[in-house]
Amino acid sequence: MAIFHMSFSNISAGKGRSAIASAAYRSGEKLFNNQEGRHYFYARSVMPESFILTPENAPAWASNREQLWNEVEKKDRKSNSRYAKEFNVALPIELSTDEQKELLTKYVQENFVDQGMVADVAIHRDHPDNPHAHVMLTNRPFNPDGTWGLKAKTQYIKDENGKQLLTKSGFPKQRKIWLVDWDKKEKINEWRHNWATSVNQSLAQKNIPDRISEKSFVDQGIDDTPTQHEGINSKRYERKEFNQQVKNYRKAKASYKNNQEKAINRGHLDSLSKHFSFNEKRVVNELSHELKTYISLESLDDKRRMLFNWKNSTLIKHAISEDVTKKLLTINQQESSLKKADELLNKVVDRTTKKLYPELDFEQTTQAERRELIKETESEQTVFKGSELNECSLNVRLMNIRDDLLTQQLLTFTKRPYVGWKLLMQQEKEVKIELKYTLMIHDDSLESLEHVDQGLLEKYSPTEQQKITRAVKDLRTIMAVKQVIQTQYQEVLRKAFPNGNFNELPMIKQEQAYTAVMYYDPALKPCKVETIAQWQENPPRVFTTQEHQQGLAYLSGQLSLDQLENHHLQRVLKHDGTKQLFLGECKADPMIKNSQIEKIQKQLKEQQAKDDQYRKANMGHYQPLNYKPVSPNYYLKTAFSDAIMTVLYVRDEDYQRQRQAQGLKETEWEMAKKQRQHQTRNRHEDGGMHL
Repeated sequence: MAIFHMSFSNISAGKGRSAIASAAYRSGEKLFNNQEGRHYFYARSVMPESFILTPENAPAWASNREQLWNEVEKKDRKSNSRYAKEFNVALPIELSTDEQKELLTKYVQENFVDQGMVADVAIHRDHPDNPHAHVMLTNRPFNPDGTWGLKAKTQYIKDENGKQLLTKSGFPKQRKIWLVDWDKKEKINEWRHNWATSVNQSLAQKNIPDRISEKSFVDQGIDDTPTQHEGINSKRYERKEFNQQVKNYRKAKASYKNNQEKAINRGHLDSLSKHFSFNEKRVVNELSHELKTYISLESLDDKRRMLFNWKNSTLIKHAISEDVTKKLLTINQQESSLKKADELLNKVVDRTTKKLYPELDFEQTTQAERRELIKETESEQTVFKGSELNECSLNVRLMNIRDDLLTQQLLTFTKRPYVGWKLLMQQEKEVKIELKYTLMIHDDSLESLEHVDQGLLEKYSPTEQQKITRAVKDLRTIMAVKQVIQTQYQEVLRKAFPNGNFNELPMIKQEQAYTAVMYYDPALKPCKVETIAQWQENPPRVFTTQEHQQGLAYLSGQLSLDQLENHHLQRVLKHDGTKQLFLGECKADPMIKNSQIEKIQKQLKEQQAKDDQYRKANMGHYQPLNYKPVSPNYYLKTAFSDAIMTVLYVRDEDYQRQRQAQGLKETEWEMAKKQRQHQTRNRHEDGGMHL
């Protein structure tokens, strides 16, 4: 969990501290103090990652740690001189080491170095759960010529007539004017706030819900007791004991909250249970006891993900000769119970849906969509009714559910979002290649892993076992994700093309058709052959010029997604494929300037490059594979080529008659062509003019 910790202090001669010794301790380097004529060195088991950031007008020697702090102590010779300001900051463990360094470097550059300070940064990773950084900052600015500047100047106080005022002792009255505001409390509060903002932005980019704040629990309105920072001084054990008391209190509080949530879940169950029969209620109680959770629409997805991860880890333990027989038996029993619970809830959901939404067309909805609809009905305690004048709110609700369902299902198995079938296949290929070469070391193959024989991996080294474990987990996740995607694609396409045979259609082609359907036919009405032909000849305009402008404003960062009134526009702009169709439609709008679209495409490309860099650092075997700008006309002709249309309408009698009629015309034309060629050749051989 991300935490906020940032403390500021001064390194001053008045407290007997040395800038050279402090820099040596934090960086782990051996530094020589010119004034004392001695070296400072502090050995560390884990060498810190240290670097220096300098402002534009700093001299070259400021980048040398030893020379920098010797010059600081040489310049400030008073007994109470403050050599440097230092802050200690906790780095978020949710980020990788490279991301932590990038976040810290950007923050230090913008908040301190750009203001004229030299920053000596040292990142400590002695403990994996406590990555933190020590940053030493110079107190004195540099002049434009690279020499040391003044921290403050003296101003003599005069009266209204310009006469110098004197103290009672007869000395001139004067005041100290600071030339920098680096010691003000408001500035420190600003730096603390900026750090919290920077961390929260990084966590948001990774879709991590945790957030930090520089404010106290009281200021945030949180009724809780904060822990104390455990240092290395004499009070460390007292603070550790206090923190343990706080943890015990929070544990008790969490237990109470968990019991409340169980009571709420029981309430949800009771509200749905009025549609259960007496026998179904008995089965629900039995299954709840077996699965150790209340049987509800909200809890089964969490249970499914937990069982999936548990089974993966258990099979790996089995492969390294650990006895997991009891665990596998428990997992199989719970999977069986989970399947029964799913079947039971599906029956109840269908019964409830028919009662609450009699106007709903069951043929045009999937089981997962009906479950989400009932879940939202229970959550909001209302039945969604349509309006005769406006767009049917029930259809809007179903379209929103359908749009988000794929992402929700994928997150059941993996924390990373879906980015394309082709990329998924590429990842699977890369994982298998890596796994293949690891297994070849001991003359094993991928087929040998399918049965997961006990003790199979016992002969491998710990490093090799770790590689195989990670690869097997990735492969199982990819297989589960592929199944989810394939089911979602075919359910949507089956509604748009009820007579298609999708088993013969490659998934890449299904993805193209799926994207086109979600853009041009969001209500999933059956598409006739004539409709597709009209789309290809003249792609329909889905949005108005005003909606084009709103969509472009969102893509450029001027509007948020919630500010878009059209729900279909919101869905289109969430996904890369439909987003490119939207931009292609905007280009065809005479009221939209091409320069505006090109500027946004450039911004999107830059953002995509950042996303690719992040995914490459956090996702194994990631290869950038992004959508290219495309016109709707070209996309539709590609997505619905003749070969694909044959698969989509394989059982459509009208389409088959049209194909037969077209084939007959083509045959007659070919026969007529050959007859003309034959007649022409005969005339030429007879000495006639060759036409």
